[in-house]
Amino acid sequence: MGTIYNAAHCSVNKLWLGVIAFAFVLAVSLTPSRASGDRWNPSDDAVYKSLAWQMDHMFTRTDIDLAQGERGRLFAWSWGYLGRAALLMQEATGEKRFLDLVRDTSHRLLENRDDTLGLVDGERGAIVPSWQVKYNFGGKSNEITAAGLITLPMCEYALKTGDEKIGREAVKSLNAFIGERREAHGGYYFWHLSQKIVEPLNHSHIYGAALATCSKLSYAPDTFAETAKGIYRYWRHFTRADGEGLSWAYMPAPDSPLDQKSEAIWKMGVTIELPVALVKHGLMADDGILDLLGKTVTGNSIVRAGGVPQFIGEGLLIDISKGEKFHRRSLAGLMSPVVLLDNPAVTGAFLKMVRDHPKLYPNGWFGGSKSMMFSYAYLRANGGFDNTN
Repeated sequence: MGTIYNAAHCSVNKLWLGVIAFAFVLAVSLTPSRASGDRWNPSDDAVYKSLAWQMDHMFTRTDIDLAQGERGRLFAWSWGYLGRAALLMQEATGEKRFLDLVRDTSHRLLENRDDTLGLVDGERGAIVPSWQVKYNFGGKSNEITAAGLITLPMCEYALKTGDEKIGREAVKSLNAFIGERREAHGGYYFWHLSQKIVEPLNHSHIYGAALATCSKLSYAPDTFAETAKGIYRYWRHFTRADGEGLSWAYMPAPDSPLDQKSEAIWKMGVTIELPVALVKHGLMADDGILDLLGKTVTGNSIVRAGGVPQFIGEGLLIDISKGEKFHRRSLAGLMSPVVLLDNPAVTGAFLKMVRDHPKLYPNGWFGGSKSMMFSYAYLRANGGFDNTN
């Protein structure tokens, strides 16, 4: 399969990714008021220490009202990116300590899974081998989003190392939700049992990306690949040509019109992971979809004008770089996985946003969104950065 997150379709772009990233680091390092070298071109030791601290902090935080068995979303949106960042850093550096970090944290997460703790799911009335989420409207239950994000690094680790114990536990978690898929438009969608709504596309897509990844394990059921492709087909039913690229709604129900308000661009950073995973793992051919997703970023009017859009498409043009509403928050950073498209123009456009609007990306690659460190590690493993420590 080649290196992690290195699809065959993009190998010719590695040199350009390196040139773009080097130019970006040079630009910010020459602008002290915008960023420091540590934040934008960190040492491998600094990255390791940050990853280790953040992974441990998921379990030890006391500043939030989440007891054991209620931290599904905290684990998901942290570990889902940090674990994969560690795998990519091992690929970039060859250092075993990054692999050990993933192995040890995977075991800690499994020790905190519902079936280990003996917790009954608040909606399903049974013990589910996943990680429950506590809701601000009351109650708690399991979500496909948490299962997908938490198992993604485990699946990658199992594929890389052959660790069958961790791999089989990841398969068990993902398989717990397969029976909840619903059919429409030749594909599959999911229903959020507690909120009584269709799962947003980015949620089902990250679950689908985990299914696609885990499907490459010899002991994964055939339904994994089939379900991942079905989730993709459901999404494609709702995509529409918009400008140079595409747009789609955030959470379309089967009977929703195609012209709903478009998804936020940072949620797109999650949604694209399914088509990327399907192509990377050979579950579908790239029929031009990755290029269209790239043009969804580079062809956006606000991006072309040097701003940062809130939504994909041309229907609702809001530039979040105008004003302070999104300053020093993590939302803009969540779009950073667009670098997975391995499109030099897309990577360059994203890095330009970061360079020109640093208040939207606080603390550089160590920013509020954990996907920032993941995206840095991706570039690091794929020739975007060449650190010498």
